[in-house]
Amino acid sequence: MKIFHFILGKANKERANGVNQVISGLCKYSSLNGASIKVIGFASNSTYEGEIIDRDNFAVKVFSLYRPLFLKNLLEYMKWSDVIHLHGLYNFQNILVAMLAKRIGKPYVLTLHNGLSPSMSSIKKKLFDYFIQKKHIEKAAAIHILALEESSEILNRFSPKKFIYAPNGIDLDDMKHINVKKNFDISQKNEIKIGFLGRVSKEKNIYNLVEALEQVQFDKKNIKFVIASPDSKYLKTILNKNTKLNIDWVGPKYGDDKYNFIRSLDLFVHPSKADVFSIAAMEVLSIGTPLVITRSSKAAHFFNTNSFFMSEPTIFGLRLAIEEALINNNIWESHSANGHRLVESTFNWNSASLSLIKGYKEILEE
Repeated sequence: MKIFHFILGKANKERANGVNQVISGLCKYSSLNGASIKVIGFASNSTYEGEIIDRDNFAVKVFSLYRPLFLKNLLEYMKWSDVIHLHGLYNFQNILVAMLAKRIGKPYVLTLHNGLSPSMSSIKKKLFDYFIQKKHIEKAAAIHILALEESSEILNRFSPKKFIYAPNGIDLDDMKHINVKKNFDISQKNEIKIGFLGRVSKEKNIYNLVEALEQVQFDKKNIKFVIASPDSKYLKTILNKNTKLNIDWVGPKYGDDKYNFIRSLDLFVHPSKADVFSIAAMEVLSIGTPLVITRSSKAAHFFNTNSFFMSEPTIFGLRLAIEEALINNNIWESHSANGHRLVESTFNWNSASLSLIKGYKEILEE
């Protein structure tokens, strides 16, 4: 089976951009599970047109200009493939590739990457949906959803032909040498270390988290909030906020530094207003650090695994859930064990790639 992925970016998993991590994991494990993979990435900073970047079990050919060389390679890869896989919404590059796919008779699969979340909608997006994206979505051979909630969001506006459900995951190979968290005792601590890792933007809802942490009360202990993220304008508004909360920004963390950061925390909070179950949250589960994640991060279908605490994205909801987590610290160890099992059974790229390959086969057999 030959799969061609067209992406924006270079599939570098050591980036805060989650889409790059998704593509890196899916391509690696699809290749390991028997699929032939080719990838073209469109990026503004390629070293030269057609630059080839070797990744883990696949390579990305990168272009930055709409020139004949790009179109020649694009058509060559598309004609080679059995299935074309596109990533993300609201970009004309994907529309172009989808139109070419229909012209040459190749089926394409579209991953939403949470692009239809109601809280991220706008008038411009609704107009784009009505005039352009509706056909793009409904002509896809299948829609790849990363969370079951995405199927409800898309059915409110469109009539897709088919769904393939394969949630995000992490690379278990990356975690083999990582020590899991073993000490959950906070009784002797004067300060509770609560953290977040990832890109800081409006939809990540860090402002509400800071407001909530200002109000958290637990056993007269102090709260320290640690943020591991790249710099951004939105981050600066958080750091410049007039607050009594002790906030420490430690910059971006990658590789072993990232895993050590997660393990150093007493509690990790993923407060997003609109997200899928994030890769960072899955890494937290794998390492065993206690997790609070918002319902709006599409976590509800996994709540019965008893692996995490769930909250609403409001200031009130976050405060309530964080206090609940701190009060019930006696179950953190069991949450940790359950979370590790959830990652090994479901939240990993091997499992996700097998689900995708099964979906690809069904498309080709129809």
